Amino acid sequence: MIFFLLPFSEAMPAWASAAWTSLVFAMILGCAAAGRGRKPVGYILWILAAYLAVIGVVTSSGAADSMRGHLIIGVQVLIFIAVAPFVARWLAEVDGLSGKAVGAFLIGQSVSATAGLAQAAGVTTLGFKAVNGRASGLASHPNILGLLAGVAVVIFLYLLFKTERRNLPLLTGLVLNIGALFASGSVSALIACGVGVILFMLAARISLRVPLLLAIVATAALWLMDQLDRAGLIRSPARRFAQVTGQTSDKSTLDIRQNTYAYAWEGIRADPIFGRGLDSASGATYDHITLTHNLLLRTWFQGGLGLGLAAMLIVAAIASVIVLAVVRRRDAATVGVLAVLIGFSMTSAALQQGYFWLLLLGAWGLLSQPVGDSRHRLLGGERRLRATTYGRRM
Repeated sequence: MIFFLLPFSEAMPAWASAAWTSLVFAMILGCAAAGRGRKPVGYILWILAAYLAVIGVVTSSGAADSMRGHLIIGVQVLIFIAVAPFVARWLAEVDGLSGKAVGAFLIGQSVSATAGLAQAAGVTTLGFKAVNGRASGLASHPNILGLLAGVAVVIFLYLLFKTERRNLPLLTGLVLNIGALFASGSVSALIACGVGVILFMLAARISLRVPLLLAIVATAALWLMDQLDRAGLIRSPARRFAQVTGQTSDKSTLDIRQNTYAYAWEGIRADPIFGRGLDSASGATYDHITLTHNLLLRTWFQGGLGLGLAAMLIVAAIASVIVLAVVRRRDAATVGVLAVLIGFSMTSAALQQGYFWLLLLGAWGLLSQPVGDSRHRLLGGERRLRATTYGRRM
């Protein structure tokens, strides 16, 4: 249920979104209270990051505009860093569970992707429609749709080329999410997905069939987006890129990002230790509204040096895992998903969002142990996977 609703979690009514969030934390804390935890890969890293995050939350509390907002976000981040990795590892070892979670996410995300494509064609779906030529699907924002579509693309490619499944639903899901990625107009998500797919292919050592398939599907999607652009329904990727980089009369997204970076960096230089506070009001940058669109800068700017170091440690660990996976030819889909998420977080305001942390920690929980631990399922394919939803456990 959690992973099926994840693609819609930001767009649901306030009461439903609160219920989903409560369910997420109830699952994490309930499992932890019941002793349902296992040491994840690099568990010492997560413990150290948790201590640093506690220091950051405490030291930045004095400057927060809203103590309530600061504590809500601070507690969420601490649970994700200190508790969730251990619970995610235990859940990954429960036979069949991770495959069902992945299947539920792919179904939910494909529904959202379908809505996004409908919006690109001028249709309003459940009250959502394309805005400024960008579709949001059922994810509340085009960037979220793009990110989740990028994650789904990597997983669908894994299922198509690294398992024995070769069926129409998987291919349909891949096409839908590639289309939604373009329809979202998110250049950040498109780049992050491209990097994730490349790293997946390198780690999996797969044949040239994947680039060929992607080239065919991407060409068809680009042609369709161009036709919709000519019809005035949506911005094509080329026109969206021009707008992002300031080549049109519209406000440049790149300039907005850089403005938030500059503001945050000046704040860090003025106070590199204590931070501004984690609530949204404290984190507002140059226009008193927009948050810092970079995970490392935002955590340091708002959470002080402690939380900034915690984020740096986590990002560095993920980068090292990706390099090792490519070299050792394992955990292909996992590192592809991690690359999409971390790549996107470098140009987004991700911090406490459940969809970001659940996917990141879920992927981390499925990493293979450095030395001969065969108790859990491997996402890279070192041994045959049990049949689950979509035929394979991820």
